[in-house]
Amino acid sequence: MRFVVILILLMFSSLAHSESVEGNYQTEANEEGNYLLVSMGPCEQNKNLTCGTILAAYEKEKENKDYEHLDKLIVWDMKHYKPGKYKKGKIWDPSKDKIYKSKMEVSGNNLLVSGCILVICREQTWFGLP
Repeated sequence: MRFVVILILLMFSSLAHSESVEGNYQTEANEEGNYLLVSMGPCEQNKNLTCGTILAAYEKEKENKDYEHLDKLIVWDMKHYKPGKYKKGKIWDPSKDKIYKSKMEVSGNNLLVSGCILVICREQTWFGLP
């Protein structure tokens, strides 16, 4: 009986962990092979909301330490509304300098991120890092 209880607790703890958005993610690479590393966690201004900050930028697998947008928010004000799901936030595309309405969903170790203007949406999978 004790083994069953421990097994159930382990299953629920791994489920809860998989639904958390907190952590570091690699964005999808663009056509040139450039991508960003983003740290997701509570927003500074409101700990009940989730934000993402650019930690590093890579150009064809080489880190660009002079990237002008390091430490800037790329995602902000995401509201958690269901396990592993976030909505009503904003996402910034630094390459186009445009801001979009956004939502996110945790999928295993990855994060499905979408940005929309009116009814036109674009989705990316950000890859969770250890």
